[in-house]
Amino acid sequence: MAQIPDNPLILIDGSSYLYRAFHAYPETMSNGEIPTNAVYGVVNMLRSMMRQFASDRIAVVFDAKGKTFRDDMYPEYKANRPPMPDDLRCQIEPLHNVIRAMGLPLICVPGVEADDVIGTLAHEASKAGMPVLISTGDKDMAQLVDDNVTLINTMTNVVMDREGVVEKFGIPPELIIDYLALMGDKVDNIPGVPGVGDKTATALLQGIGGIKDLYDRLDDIAPLGFRGSKTMAKKLTENKENALLSYDLATIKLDVELDCTHDSLVKEKPNVDELTKLYGQLMFKSWLNELLEGGTGEVQAVESAAKRTSGNDDAPSMDTSAVKIDRSQYETILTEESFNAWLEKLKSAEVIAFDTETDSLDYMVANLIGLSFATEEGVAAYLPVAHDYMGAPEQLDRAWVLEQLKPLLEDETF
Repeated sequence: MAQIPDNPLILIDGSSYLYRAFHAYPETMSNGEIPTNAVYGVVNMLRSMMRQFASDRIAVVFDAKGKTFRDDMYPEYKANRPPMPDDLRCQIEPLHNVIRAMGLPLICVPGVEADDVIGTLAHEASKAGMPVLISTGDKDMAQLVDDNVTLINTMTNVVMDREGVVEKFGIPPELIIDYLALMGDKVDNIPGVPGVGDKTATALLQGIGGIKDLYDRLDDIAPLGFRGSKTMAKKLTENKENALLSYDLATIKLDVELDCTHDSLVKEKPNVDELTKLYGQLMFKSWLNELLEGGTGEVQAVESAAKRTSGNDDAPSMDTSAVKIDRSQYETILTEESFNAWLEKLKSAEVIAFDTETDSLDYMVANLIGLSFATEEGVAAYLPVAHDYMGAPEQLDRAWVLEQLKPLLEDETF
């Protein structure tokens, strides 16, 4: 697996995150005024990236509004794409506000795409010998990989260096543009060469080389012997204009004029007051409680469990900033002694409430980070097992905790 150097420049493809989050997280997420699923999803992925890769050099890049230079080159570029849904459009501004409040540099450059901004920054950093990690789900970005530039797909956690590009596509990063140009792209409406799919494109590039080499050596195509190779020279000749246009459309710019440089993209201290306001407005209560409680999020989980013992499972969540809560009998479990005492309390209770805290609403990627218990209303405990933030306390081992709880939770007579 590719090794990622310490403290890389992390360039995040915010536009790629945006659409993935919009479709991956529940459409029902809302603060009562606007949907919030895309905002939540993107911020959750950003938080995950920052937990996984410690770096003080980072930027989040989004597509700007309006047309780009590619539309001038080819008016039909991306003509097949539907307009951005209104339920997503209304989330852009609050998302940008949250990202800025998190202290992360945010970049949008009119006239180009996010790919071009990322390409320019990655190219500059790589020339300076700086390691770069690009977080994206866009296959086009593989053309940017070099000895200093690595890709990571946050949704699948797949890391791709030069060897990874060859393993996935069968060709090195230097031929990815040629690969994309030959195949075209239905999503972006890049024409390509009709009849050329991924296998044919790979065979041509492996056998002869890039597009320039192909047109210089058309007579060498038929002897390659793959299916359709005898007629491929004719197809390429008839579609040369489209092939060259597709090459230009698929090429990520490396010379975008920017107001920043790769070495100026430094993460700043989060604006806690602004984040508190935004999380409150968006009703991201778990994250809001993390801020209010110094980062742990225990209050939200404990109060959720305590509420369940009152038989009020369907009661709406309370705004804890406006309601006085008696927390005198709430406890955070950090030692085996405290845990064992609570385990005995749970075993002897007539009724208990049990809840889990995860780092995502998406059950396919969620990780267990805490558990909460209550034996009666107002008497509850929170057990963190995987909280990871600056100043986090030492916590009990998650596997050990689950093993101790297993007999109780599997007891059918309880």
